[in-house]
Amino acid sequence: ALDVDRIILDGEVIALRRDGRPHPFQETMGRFGTQESDGSQPSLSLHVFDCLHLDGVDLIDRPLRHRWEALTAHVPDHLLVDRIEAPDVDTANDFYDSVVARGHEGVVIKSLDAAYEAGRRGASWIKVKPSQTLDLVVIGVEWGSGRRQGWLSNLHLAAPDPATGEFVMLGKTFKGMTDAMLEWQTERFLELETGRDGHVVWVRPEQVVEIAFDGIQTSTRYPGGMALRFARVKAYRDDKTAEGADTIDAVRAIYERR
Repeated sequence: ALDVDRIILDGEVIALRRDGRPHPFQETMGRFGTQESDGSQPSLSLHVFDCLHLDGVDLIDRPLRHRWEALTAHVPDHLLVDRIEAPDVDTANDFYDSVVARGHEGVVIKSLDAAYEAGRRGASWIKVKPSQTLDLVVIGVEWGSGRRQGWLSNLHLAAPDPATGEFVMLGKTFKGMTDAMLEWQTERFLELETGRDGHVVWVRPEQVVEIAFDGIQTSTRYPGGMALRFARVKAYRDDKTAEGADTIDAVRAIYERR
């Protein structure tokens, strides 16, 4: 439908709710070829943000400002991603706040002078999104491999359930750890060890750790039906006991606000 002979675009297709807010990415991917509960097709919207080729001319090495000019000249506004050229930080922050308030994960900041690099961001293309944290309890740790051989590395993270007294697992992480932290946690968790299962060391649920994460997604892998996305260690909370950790109810509240 575009007035061009040949064009290569970059963008995303997302599924929208009836109020216009986006479904989580995981649910969006599961909606292709499916129907809503009333039998209708899910609302899918194309959002274009780059132009790599136009009518025999490769634009991939041209600055972003030139590629965007090609987009606006040949692609209608309703197909283009919401975008501003911010003259100052306050304007950028206001735009960021409005995007997050509409249910999106965040923004991507791009240099107007940068060429297109497939599969890479780097300094000229930076994703910015809000980071949340939870204080969770470590219930198990896995022995590391490669450079982490001999250290306890991958943490099994759980939240207490006040209704049952059990700990509900929400995922694992080995990210955000320095060598000093690996050394400390190896000694700490061996002190808390209750048993082993292959490369997993099970521990008493006493150590609280502050975990940063990008979101909570539906999961059939864990009994709570939820899993953390891109979890990473921020700090150990020696000032807290397991009773003071964030509960599974608190985690579920975040999940339901997505």
